[in-house]
Amino acid sequence: MFRLQTMPYPKKKQLYGLLFILPWAIGFVLFFAGPLVTSLKYAFHNMEMTPAGLKGKFIGWENFRYAIFKDPEFIREAANSFVNILYAVPLILVYALFVAVLLKNNFRGRGFMRAVAFLPVIIASGVLMDILKEDVFSQGMRGGVDSVYLFGGGGIEGVLTELGFGPKLIEVFNNVIARIFDLTWRSGVQVLLFLAGLHAISGDLYEASSVEGARPWEQFWKITLPMLTPIMLLNIVYTIIDTFTDYGNGVILMIYDTAFSQVRFGYSSALSWLYCLAIGLFLGIVYLLLRKRIVHSQD
Repeated sequence: MFRLQTMPYPKKKQLYGLLFILPWAIGFVLFFAGPLVTSLKYAFHNMEMTPAGLKGKFIGWENFRYAIFKDPEFIREAANSFVNILYAVPLILVYALFVAVLLKNNFRGRGFMRAVAFLPVIIASGVLMDILKEDVFSQGMRGGVDSVYLFGGGGIEGVLTELGFGPKLIEVFNNVIARIFDLTWRSGVQVLLFLAGLHAISGDLYEASSVEGARPWEQFWKITLPMLTPIMLLNIVYTIIDTFTDYGNGVILMIYDTAFSQVRFGYSSALSWLYCLAIGLFLGIVYLLLRKRIVHSQD
């Protein structure tokens, strides 16, 4: 009789990995595979709502050609999404790493603070995040991150003006304060992953470096940061996908509006597939640029 205890360790790790992804794989086959194939089919059709139901006329690549060459709104929103990635991802990663390093240390209430750091992931979704920003924390509908009133820094703006700061510098302060809300609500998973990576680093490395006279700052740059590079790559991929697919993203809103407001399911499906392919290409480029910088620990 086969026993799990006699299985080689590498095989056992593979089995555990398969068991962890099995629920997702079953859910994908049962609930997502069918709609995914249907959306691909719709992308090559001109779908119209008729009294008999939804009917489609095959038009080949016309939806894709129109999106790439004739729809300035899609190109503009897609470009804005990619530009947003360039500063949003580094900010979230730096913030998450900073919080994770603080939460790794032993102090009274550490468990509670860890729960608080991850709480937004549990109670919030992309839709709830957008509602909070628009209806609770902003001055008007679709105000965006720049109009988050609670963190808009109105009082700080008056103080900085009295201190003699110029309008440009005050604007920088206000933008940073306005993004605190987003950073806090978008970094829960990243903080958790960084914490796992920090605890996986052997304490012997820090002890040996301390004996050699290394200071905490040097230990961070020479030990902590290199050993976190695998987790950092995972966090980069996760943050890129999360930012691209956020409910407040212009492309996501355009796809939703095209499908359910304009009732253009074929064109909306084409936009979805183009956006998905663009995200996949961007992730491939990021992986190729970063894979050689990953430090793999030897177990």
